[in-house]
Amino acid sequence: MDSMTDDAPFTGDSGFEWLPPPPPPPAPPRAGAPGRRTVLVVGLVAAVVGAGVGAGVSQAFGGGGGPTVVENFSPNSSVVNERPADIQGILAKVLPSVVTIAAFSTATGNASPFPFGSGGGAVQQESQGTGMIITPGGEVVTNNHVISGASRITVTVHGSTRALSATVVGADPSDDVALLQIQGSSGDLPTVSFGKSGTVKVGDGVVAIGNALGLQGGPTVTAGIISAEDRGLTAQDPSTQQRITLTNMLQTDAAINPGNSGGPLVNSAGQVIGMNSDEATNAGDATAQNIGFAIPSDKITSLLPLLRKGGTITPARAYVGVEGGDVTPQLQAEFNLVPSQGAFVEQVVSGSPGQSAGLQAGDVITSIDGNPVTSWDDLTIALRAHKPGDKVSLGIYRGSSQRTINVTLGTAPTTTQ
Repeated sequence: MDSMTDDAPFTGDSGFEWLPPPPPPPAPPRAGAPGRRTVLVVGLVAAVVGAGVGAGVSQAFGGGGGPTVVENFSPNSSVVNERPADIQGILAKVLPSVVTIAAFSTATGNASPFPFGSGGGAVQQESQGTGMIITPGGEVVTNNHVISGASRITVTVHGSTRALSATVVGADPSDDVALLQIQGSSGDLPTVSFGKSGTVKVGDGVVAIGNALGLQGGPTVTAGIISAEDRGLTAQDPSTQQRITLTNMLQTDAAINPGNSGGPLVNSAGQVIGMNSDEATNAGDATAQNIGFAIPSDKITSLLPLLRKGGTITPARAYVGVEGGDVTPQLQAEFNLVPSQGAFVEQVVSGSPGQSAGLQAGDVITSIDGNPVTSWDDLTIALRAHKPGDKVSLGIYRGSSQRTINVTLGTAPTTTQ
């Protein structure tokens, strides 16, 4: 999903709806308190969506979803400068392995958010995205949000006009990665080559390739650099109402647009070091330009063995066992809270690690392992980087007193933190 205007994020039936947490309070932080966040609005760039099969770009204006918050989480500041010198050479290696994905779903006309839906009955919607061939036999990796909810999927290989049927082998909604299989593959398809995203540095040159805006005539190619590392994003899937958190995302200034999702972000050697997934639009009066995000290749390759087993991956997720939200001016006034920012604990789950460690309702979590927590999303993103059994140190305010609580993380049974 993406923004087709400056103030309305692009959304589609098969994508996520990105929702905002409450905005941070306008007052400046207290002396010694964590600094304010930089807030950007991002949207999934999964799909150009049209109501009806074969809908063109003119029909690709979906209903609006909300924004989410982008956090900088443990950035790596190492900088090099290695811009691609031979983009045409890179394309010769990568383009044959890039495919266009069309995901079809059916919705009732009256409920359709799309402007060209009929007044009643079923409307077939087509969402277009991108994918990468990873085996000669026709395995294709893409974003989960490209194909989520689809009843039929087709894949068109670069240089061909024939749409081939594809099926979902495995999906990991929490990491937004899916594995497809092209049906009737000849077994000799060209494949992408994965590089090591762990070696990527800020300033490295990259090329993004994808089915931007669903434009006819082949993929769109854009170039830029890695502009930041280790970004964290939070979102909510409207079909399951579960929030997901993506961590360690690569940020690039190469243009990313609707339809790019699932496409490769490649380095100067023509190796895939990321999968394009999101773009920043705007937040309030701040306009974001050339800020896109990609899932690191190391994450994708680590998931492939699980995806090949089939079905939906539900990885064990670490949690404390608390429910709550952002500290707001209203909460600060109502409960006489000292910090103006942080994660406010409304409830501690009975029998949870948080309860065992001594957390109480009314506590405000302001740090985790010494890293500032200025919002509920900060806490979520930090926990997403841990696994059950890890020990973390939480800095909290209880009334006017500060203290540290050590928690051994458990396995999340629900969507609580």
